[in-house]
Amino acid sequence: MDLYTACTLNHPKVTDMLSKNLNTANKKGWTCLMYACYYGNENLIDRIIELDPTTLFATNNDKQTPLMIATMSGNISIVKKIFRIDILEIPDKLGRTATFYAVLYNQEEILEYFIEKQANCNVIDKFGKTMTMTAISKGFRRIMKILDFSNHENNVKSKTIWTNKFETDQTDQLNDERIDYHMEKLLKQLSLEKYWPVFDQKNISYNEFLKLTEQDLKNIGIHLFGPRRKLIMTIDKLNELKTSQEHSRN
Repeated sequence: MDLYTACTLNHPKVTDMLSKNLNTANKKGWTCLMYACYYGNENLIDRIIELDPTTLFATNNDKQTPLMIATMSGNISIVKKIFRIDILEIPDKLGRTATFYAVLYNQEEILEYFIEKQANCNVIDKFGKTMTMTAISKGFRRIMKILDFSNHENNVKSKTIWTNKFETDQTDQLNDERIDYHMEKLLKQLSLEKYWPVFDQKNISYNEFLKLTEQDLKNIGIHLFGPRRKLIMTIDKLNELKTSQEHSRN
């Protein structure tokens, strides 16, 4: 049995197999600590960190840290055990931090813990998506609320296209060309850019988009449930953010 399999199975003799260089990785770039984090072997994690704390900073072939892997697995006790503030904002190869992983894998308790530790919730990954947009696209309503609350509590202004649009609309009415540009960009951010011709042909502006119902989307030719549901959730979220911003200005 090799060392990494022993870590996966939490074999009773695994501690005897631990090498002096615990940052040694297998072909996937996974270290012993990463396997222990993924499979929830807390005693092994304690032993590894005791022998070599620097293994907390190791990254695998996908540039994932042990903290990201523990977050992915959803074990809050392990996340707290291996948490270090200087690891929290390390990005993986897609530009996603451990906090982004909490959103991506719908880990509510872990997300709240990271926010308590002053995590940056405005990270944009290499696909141009924010954490809020990711939560919207996956339908994680509780995650959306946690992110919203965090932004309001810290008075953080998101850099997403819709918040920029709302702020601009309060002081100046954009012309149709600018609105259509934002509409097209929004669809791209949601990976629904193939539906841009539908909105373009129907001359649906950004403000008109915010008033659409599910039946309206069917009527204009968006027949698949998945994309239609994603758009409805986005409309709900945008209107919620717009109302919240209007209240904050009053």
